[in-house]
Amino acid sequence: MPIKQIARSQQIAPNTVRRLLRSPQPPRYQRPERASVAAPFEQVILRLLRDDPALTAADIARRVKWPASASLLRSHVARLRKTLPPPQTALPTGAGRLSPGPVLHDFRPGWAEIGLWLPAQEFDVGHGQCSTCPVLVMVAGASRHLAACLLPSTAFRDAWIAHRHLLQEWDAVPHTLCWDTEDIQPLVPWFFAAQGWDLSWDTYLARAQLADLTVQTSFAMPALHAARQRLKAEFPVRPSAPSPYAFAAELKSWVDDANASAASTPESWARERFAMRAPAEASELLGLRAQGRAMPDDDGYVTIAGNYYLVGIWGARRRLTVEVTDTEVVIRSSGYHAGGFHVVTYARSWAQGVRLTHPQHHTVSTPGGSRTVQGP
Repeated sequence: MPIKQIARSQQIAPNTVRRLLRSPQPPRYQRPERASVAAPFEQVILRLLRDDPALTAADIARRVKWPASASLLRSHVARLRKTLPPPQTALPTGAGRLSPGPVLHDFRPGWAEIGLWLPAQEFDVGHGQCSTCPVLVMVAGASRHLAACLLPSTAFRDAWIAHRHLLQEWDAVPHTLCWDTEDIQPLVPWFFAAQGWDLSWDTYLARAQLADLTVQTSFAMPALHAARQRLKAEFPVRPSAPSPYAFAAELKSWVDDANASAASTPESWARERFAMRAPAEASELLGLRAQGRAMPDDDGYVTIAGNYYLVGIWGARRRLTVEVTDTEVVIRSSGYHAGGFHVVTYARSWAQGVRLTHPQHHTVSTPGGSRTVQGP
């Protein structure tokens, strides 16, 4: 049968008939290959399953911030679980899901000890209130190089904000992070889930594993203990309550002087810093933000870190995204609300139970551009 007659009978182009005749096999649809959404998460899922074979897919989803459907994760977890050897009976280590203890290769130059120092000094946090504030201390293990930052509270959310700030100050990330978590509260996962926060201790551990960092918690920390003793001697209790900002400036000045006059030479800190990871190599950890979701109450206030921040009618009965730093509280609309995407920025209050009604900035973004509006 001629090609043109075939084309007329099948209602296709003659060139299509010629191409099909030249093809060695019947045509069939082939979907282009692409990487699985689970590919970047497979190694950390395997680590989690090795550490705790009883973990469920829901637990793993919370720790790795799974971006796709729950059914897809369950199928991948079931597949990866089959590749693991059968569990062996062993004595408990008491270290939870962390590394059970220090390993010699973890203490090559480039590790750090991290924990809180709790000064007895009270600070004038404003609104007629005085409160004690902790200090997060980070000490490089080999060179004893110091970093310290004043926090509003002992909550892990604030500890992570300060920890991230100190890592950015060093412009390096220790390959082994030795934490003293005794005074940091709370670390239980259900608290963060109940409060609607993305950030938790388990999330921190999972992000550290993604960045191939080691987290230790189960041994003595002599460098951290020595730093606490030096801080206690240098900053005795004063009769009048200083402001947190004045104390933070004094603390920064003292840390700079202590590092400059340390017995270890600047070259030793430079060598140890060179042994640490570059920030770009630990983007999974440094990308973690103190974010959560909250809904305004009937009066239009969002409860964040013990205080109440007013939002306008645009946020009524909607779940909003909030982000906290040591100095700011940022409230964002989760979608297109009342004329645009709203971003309201408040100065964070270190006092407790305060109602704040005057934001620093309120920006509304629309397809036509952005504009600044007054009030919340």
